[in-house]
Amino acid sequence: MTVNIRFFKTLAAIFIVTMLVMPFVSCNANKDISGKTIKGTDVNFERPQLKILTGGEINAKWTDNRPADTGQKPKKIQSIPAICINNGKYLAEESKKDIVTAGEISDTYALGVEIVGEGYVGGLVVKGIGSEYTLSDANIELSGDGTGMGTGAAVEDHATLIIRNSNITCSGQRNAVSCKRSSTLKVYNSTLVGHGSPFDPLAETPNPIDNSQYLEIRGNSRTTETTSNSYIYFYNSTIIADGWGACSTDQSGQFVYQEANNCKIKTVKSGYGAYADWFCHDIFNNCEFDVASMAVIIAGEADATFRETKANCGTYFAMMHCVTGSHTEVGTLRVTGGEIACKSPAVIVKSHNAIIKFDDVKIAAESGILVKSIVNPDPNATRVEGDVYGIHATFKDMDAVGDIIHEDPARIMSISLESAILKGAVKNAYITIDGASRWIATADSQVAILGSVDVAQIDAPKGVTINAVADESGTYILVCGGALILRES
Repeated sequence: MTVNIRFFKTLAAIFIVTMLVMPFVSCNANKDISGKTIKGTDVNFERPQLKILTGGEINAKWTDNRPADTGQKPKKIQSIPAICINNGKYLAEESKKDIVTAGEISDTYALGVEIVGEGYVGGLVVKGIGSEYTLSDANIELSGDGTGMGTGAAVEDHATLIIRNSNITCSGQRNAVSCKRSSTLKVYNSTLVGHGSPFDPLAETPNPIDNSQYLEIRGNSRTTETTSNSYIYFYNSTIIADGWGACSTDQSGQFVYQEANNCKIKTVKSGYGAYADWFCHDIFNNCEFDVASMAVIIAGEADATFRETKANCGTYFAMMHCVTGSHTEVGTLRVTGGEIACKSPAVIVKSHNAIIKFDDVKIAAESGILVKSIVNPDPNATRVEGDVYGIHATFKDMDAVGDIIHEDPARIMSISLESAILKGAVKNAYITIDGASRWIATADSQVAILGSVDVAQIDAPKGVTINAVADESGTYILVCGGALILRES
């Protein structure tokens, strides 16, 4: 009996090895390319100096269809927070105490509070230089639209707030948490939920504050919002939004920092997991994204870093765009480790300069496209008015499957393979292939080769042609039967 088991195991192993080897054996007919080296072109991609626009210059570029200012602005109803902390003091007279049904409140902490409110009320507001506050074991539930201090928990004006073991759920157009004006917010072991106002993601009529036309999302409220030179940190927490977005960094004032560690980030009907606006820096470590749209939007001179992240995305993994800004701005996306599953291209770049780095990442894009650039249809898209840096994508220590397509005539795209295998078409891009990498074109491709590369590192099946600009001309029939046609630059 033991002999029979070993026999069948050996037979199965031989079968598996044979199936793996057969494609390579069938492609081994051409030996002529062995040891042949292509001398590629020599191009230096220089990054132009960043031009920072003033607020006036940005507003002058804005071309949306906002109604004209008639001078008759409706008076806003200001929300009253259940707990107001200002400059290190609990201001009971400025707090709506009747919606606090349990818990202990002091100048420096709130423990076990229960807050349930509707309409123009808020949860906790901490503000002022002298305020360092801790909210623990709280349950906050707010419904209806809230303005001003209508956030579930807000920190602003140089204050610090720490949230531990708490649940904050908000409906209506308000944030679950916000961090503004040079403040710091740290959230531990908590759940933050933003339902927004009810909306239909498939409705033909736009919803209030709808973002579907150019951002490809819908909704009317962000669960978290960090702005104006502030810092926000999440640890072992869950952030959920029905639409628009879960973790938003916006209106930086030239610097905003967001970091999430071991968190679950989800959008239910539509919307992004995170948004990194101009001069915002977003970092995600060991997080899980389950998003109806994209994991992240990077806008202008901003960056997002993902480490060991698992992402399941209804559209893209990342959208990169630049609106009403400078043509010298560059967005940066860095992904190390982890797994990405998406339905659309993994990265879409809309009229923007981009640095894209994937290192040891598993990517599965249903569209069959890894990176795609297009001309942004947004009327507020930044116009090119001089030299631009372009789009530069690097794949390192990984097997990448999918096409790379460049359709933005205003800038170049380059692809670098570092100890990587790329299996897919490359259209209208420069490509660098180091000695430990290979490229297998699965469809007709148009590239310019940078640096020297062994012909054997490039392959394509019979019927596929690679047209390449290099420092020489000639034609090679590749190992698997495809053709590489070189044209001298």
